[in-house]
Amino acid sequence: MILEAIARMNFESEDEWDEDRDSTLVIGIDFGTTFSGVAWATNEDFEAENINVITSWPGYGREEGKAPTELFYEDGKVMWGYEIPVDAAPVSWSSEFLLRGRKMLRENGKTAIDLIADYLRALWAHVLDTIKKARGESVVDALPFHVVITVPAIWKGYARDGMAKAVRTSGILDRRAAGPTALTFAPEPEAAALSTLSEPGRKPKTGDVYVICDAGGGTVKVLTRKDLITYEIDSSKKPILMHEAVEGTGGLCGGIFIDQAFEDMCKGRLGRKWDRLSKAGIKQIMKNEWETGAKPEFKPSNTKDYIVAIPAEAFGRDGLDDVSREPVIKNGRIHFKSSHIQQAFSQPFSDIKKLIDEQIDRARSRGSSATGIILVGGLGGSPYLYEVLKAKYGRAGINILQSTGMGPRTAICRGAVYKGFMEGAGGNVDSNQPKMIAVTSTVSRLSLGISIRENFVEGKHLEADKAWDSDECVWKARNQMDWYLIRGENVSKKDPVRKSYYGTYRSDFGGSSSLSLQQCDELNPPTRKTADVKNLCTIDFTVDTPYWQLPDYTNPKGEVLKRLEFEIEMTPSGASLEFAVLVNGKRQGAQNVAVNFQ
Repeated sequence: MILEAIARMNFESEDEWDEDRDSTLVIGIDFGTTFSGVAWATNEDFEAENINVITSWPGYGREEGKAPTELFYEDGKVMWGYEIPVDAAPVSWSSEFLLRGRKMLRENGKTAIDLIADYLRALWAHVLDTIKKARGESVVDALPFHVVITVPAIWKGYARDGMAKAVRTSGILDRRAAGPTALTFAPEPEAAALSTLSEPGRKPKTGDVYVICDAGGGTVKVLTRKDLITYEIDSSKKPILMHEAVEGTGGLCGGIFIDQAFEDMCKGRLGRKWDRLSKAGIKQIMKNEWETGAKPEFKPSNTKDYIVAIPAEAFGRDGLDDVSREPVIKNGRIHFKSSHIQQAFSQPFSDIKKLIDEQIDRARSRGSSATGIILVGGLGGSPYLYEVLKAKYGRAGINILQSTGMGPRTAICRGAVYKGFMEGAGGNVDSNQPKMIAVTSTVSRLSLGISIRENFVEGKHLEADKAWDSDECVWKARNQMDWYLIRGENVSKKDPVRKSYYGTYRSDFGGSSSLSLQQCDELNPPTRKTADVKNLCTIDFTVDTPYWQLPDYTNPKGEVLKRLEFEIEMTPSGASLEFAVLVNGKRQGAQNVAVNFQ
């Protein structure tokens, strides 16, 4: 969950927002570890069930729903996606990048946030250019924007806070004549569910339970973590209402392991010839021959050979043929049998099934039975994964569903557009935007609370926490936890949590105060701050009430102090938590509240 001030973080004042706007352009961005996609729609598009997906990219001649999430810096120029030369060593959000990241950051004078911002800046320029070509520059310039960016459900708050900073740095939220640009974050599995279940022909019924398997693709040496979330349909009438049935899970499986297994197979077959390959040669094999060739079309029922062309540089003066063992090499091409390719998928698919089993078991423990499994992401379109899951779960009457339209690969960016309209396009949650589907509640993946001091009680509190409060002249217990949210609880935007606090002051403190927000991943969070409780962020705020107007507080010694009484309100909202500060029942302005991650 990401923490934000209560107001739209990119608005300089509430007066900037014109709630009378009758049309908004919603742009959904799926910023992926390996590939990124974008979809968009106006109110009229959405009402006509027409969500536009960008399929044309600089440097690529074919239609494709996503572009590589890669950057390359050369002579002061930034190249991205398909523009990057095949012999270049691009920056990517992968395990390889993490290993050489410090050196690259030092050489380019960049931070990790700068890199993401650079990519988003290039992506955003292409997005605007594409939409203006489709609708006309004057039309687009007249529309306010609502940008929805999807993030992994397992991301911690600091990661999403970094993404928010990158978005601001990229220029996506720059001022426009049409008004401020609203920004929303959405969990990737939620976006996938929104788009897939809203497709024409889908007829979810009340009580149906769907496991969303976000099986991302992954290119060479990319570490991806799979997200799974289970939703139950509360109402099948439009808008379709659903809630997260059990806590989502994730695991390290999928694209990286399949790709690595295939690369190891090629290395093993070529031997020392592999070492002769340049970076461009390896990229040719892994991207052209594998990523867009054998991998997406493979299924064991095909008995044909899968032929992988090896660049001539690998053979040198050696012959281009080697039929001494399987798989044979003929004319510089490895002829893989179906059984060879199947080995690359074996372990990752086994891990995916375990994750799905866990979600199904959790749902069953709460009295729900899975109705369907929805596959999205790069691997979500794999015919082999479909066959594997159908063979395992079909016998139990569980349907295996894949997104139609542009396919599972673009389901998340299309779902981001649904999220924008579901929330009320432009950030106006009370607007009359068309709503086809809505998530009513989610399940918390951690506990969130504030460390407080409370009156010491013998037998309840530890002596180690006992401390004298000279302001109130009483013994207090330090390090006590006041939990807003407990892991596993269902949380809804309809149910904000408000808690009251106070502080005593002997002199003017300038109106500035702060609280430290804590998090705990344990199923049963402790009542006091222990090693399992970690600092997440601080909520810094400034009150409008002058010091001299604060109420007096007289302690038992007769000393007169000032007392600040305030409330902190937490509102869960999809991928975010919104916090508001209220003093004397009055909500403080967004400019007075800041959330700072540790």
